[in-house]
Amino acid sequence: MDGKNKTILEVVFICAVILFFIAFAATTGLSRTTLKDYREDTQDHEKHLTFSHKGEDIVTLSVRATPGGAYSDNSTIPLMVELAHPEHTKIDSLKISIHPPGTNSAFSYGDIYLKTPEWNPDPPPLSFHTNTESGKSVSVLDIPNMGVQGKGTVRFDFLMRPFQKNTHQDVIHVSIYAKLSGTRDFWNKYVVFRGIGILLPSS
Repeated sequence: MDGKNKTILEVVFICAVILFFIAFAATTGLSRTTLKDYREDTQDHEKHLTFSHKGEDIVTLSVRATPGGAYSDNSTIPLMVELAHPEHTKIDSLKISIHPPGTNSAFSYGDIYLKTPEWNPDPPPLSFHTNTESGKSVSVLDIPNMGVQGKGTVRFDFLMRPFQKNTHQDVIHVSIYAKLSGTRDFWNKYVVFRGIGILLPSS
């Protein structure tokens, strides 16, 4: 084997090793960083948490509960959950869990509905179901693969329908678990998990 062919084989071998390592890291999640640093902006019945890594904003989690008039019969409370991120970041997967107020609360939780997202085209398959945790029903929205929809801001609108009037303020908790990745750099992979409590006004 002459020197030229040997050099070509060495380059091919090195490239193959690099590709194998990249694929291995991607499938095992070795390169995914847990986002912990954030700044919080709290307003009336809404919160915005902006997570950053090494001084760069990665994603903003927003939850807002808007009173639907009053807690009377047939009233509803709109609940908005939104994930915003820079253009060079995308959401790979997402899970949103909505937890009712504590068991000692007088607030009768009622039903939760998911408004159909206005996605066009290629909506990702999603699951919206109810789990039972500590004797309470938890509404869970699960999207294992966001697909092309993960490239832009992601927003979901829920409707909460209380069974009866509420006479004092309660807190509803929304847990957000998302995996993200950078589009400019293959190695930028992140995961964020955060519970956000929102104060619901009394009627």
